[in-house]
Amino acid sequence: MRMKSFFLYWPETVCAVLLLGLVSCAGGRNVRDLTAEAQRRLDYYYMEATKSKLAGNHDDAFVLYRHCLDIKPDAGEALYNLGLYYAGLDDSLRCVSHLRRAADLEPDNIYYKQALASFYLQNRDNLHAAPVLEDMARCNPARSDVLAQLVSIYVGQEDYRKAIHALDRIETLEGKNASVSMEKFRFYRELGEDDKAFAELESLAGENPNDLAYKVLIGDQYLLADRPDKAWAIYDEVRQKEPENQALRLSMLDYYKQTGQDSLYQAQLDDLLYGKGTDGRARAMLMRNYVIDCENARKDSTVVLAAFDRMFQSVPETVDMLMLYVSYLQLKHMDGMVEPALERILKIEPDNQAALYQLVQLAVRADDYPKVVDVCTRGIAHYPDQLPYYFYLGFSYYQLGRQDKALEVFRKGVRQIKPDTDRGIVSDMYSIMGDLYYSNGLRDSAFIAYDACLSYNPDNIGCLNNYAYYLSLERKDLDKAEEMSHRTIVAEPNNKTYIDTYAWILFVKGRYSEAKMYMDRVLVGDVENDEDVSGGVLEHAGDIYARCGDMEGALKYWKMAREKGEDVSQLLDRKIREKRYIEE
Repeated sequence: MRMKSFFLYWPETVCAVLLLGLVSCAGGRNVRDLTAEAQRRLDYYYMEATKSKLAGNHDDAFVLYRHCLDIKPDAGEALYNLGLYYAGLDDSLRCVSHLRRAADLEPDNIYYKQALASFYLQNRDNLHAAPVLEDMARCNPARSDVLAQLVSIYVGQEDYRKAIHALDRIETLEGKNASVSMEKFRFYRELGEDDKAFAELESLAGENPNDLAYKVLIGDQYLLADRPDKAWAIYDEVRQKEPENQALRLSMLDYYKQTGQDSLYQAQLDDLLYGKGTDGRARAMLMRNYVIDCENARKDSTVVLAAFDRMFQSVPETVDMLMLYVSYLQLKHMDGMVEPALERILKIEPDNQAALYQLVQLAVRADDYPKVVDVCTRGIAHYPDQLPYYFYLGFSYYQLGRQDKALEVFRKGVRQIKPDTDRGIVSDMYSIMGDLYYSNGLRDSAFIAYDACLSYNPDNIGCLNNYAYYLSLERKDLDKAEEMSHRTIVAEPNNKTYIDTYAWILFVKGRYSEAKMYMDRVLVGDVENDEDVSGGVLEHAGDIYARCGDMEGALKYWKMAREKGEDVSQLLDRKIREKRYIEE
């Protein structure tokens, strides 16, 4: 029997204590019922099992721990370790029975209880987990993480009284804090004990007398409880002491809205949005809410844009606000305004990754390759390990006819490839590198690049087509070229470029009739004006027709090829003049 490694299956919290348990558990054995000889044998086999486990020999360790139980059936340390192994074997019944028995034998052993609790939690058995966790908290009252787990369980069971008790113990350990007090506030309200709930918040505010935000929090909860009079009393108390308190100003906005005081609400909103005393993040949050309200009310976009303009004139621009502005422009498809807004973000924060990426995408969609070059160059300066910048930069140089520059960028780019790099973009990069190498006469380098491309994406159709075509021009590996080309026409059966490649490979292999059958699929329609049919394709058609004995058809397509004058060979005029196929 091959044992699965325990470490592959058990939660990290148990793994962390396992090795400690190997040593710590041994000291708690009950040896009263053993003879000296039996005790010696138990110690020996237990230590051998432990050494096997530490060495990773889990099969041997499993057998040795079981032998320990043969010597002493209530050996807690052996029960514990076997329980962990049964977990690794997905034998839940034996796992829990061994761990529970070990924990019962040694009630104060924290490692046994940790493993048992982890088993119950992993299996969502909160009913049995809770008493084990309570025992753990009893053994080690400083474990606030255990108490937090108990809170979660009791809330799930809607036992808010026990949840509050666990929170009280956390407070004893860590002192009062807002998150614990808010939890207790919520649970007391669930129990219908509002007086105790608000007393919790009052106690929190009393612990922090110099931070009036806690007092405002009490007012907020009264407002949420639909007790605006009580909320106003709290807010007014804070206003007397600190009228510019930002938490108060934000809460007053909600107060005016809830009590229907529209004019005061609008005045407060304007003060918060356009006043200089508002925190930048708070302002962005308010503007986001304002945009949502306008959208829900179906207000014209000019209203929202006017609000943004007023804000940008009133207070310094921030990245958060400009990103919100960009999002709104994109929502309304105002693409012409997006690019300047993104540049404003980069003026504040030149390395803003989101703005850089969006600018690249906008420029690529617009075929604005000089702009792509500019943005990607800036991107690489800030993020030299980000492959997409190299890809789009190299691609743009390629489109701009700067092939040497494109190849230089791609060579630098492939040095940034990491195990988690997007395989698609790596494949496309190598594909273009192959094209560039071939156009520069570096045929071997081209084919190496194509192989690299296909190793990252075997279904890169563009690469398969070009690779196959260039192999046919070199008259090498024609079977491989045919197989690759055939895959492209299966993937895109109406792509005339791919069909032409396949027909040409068949032609090179001497299968002229088959080549003509495929080429005829390219020559449908008005081929003279078909942008998908280049002069080179038409010359191929003439060559194929010539080999099939149709010289009239060959001359027709050769002459069409000469008219288009794109990708044709230097022999085309001779073919027409001598009315015969001439091999290069």
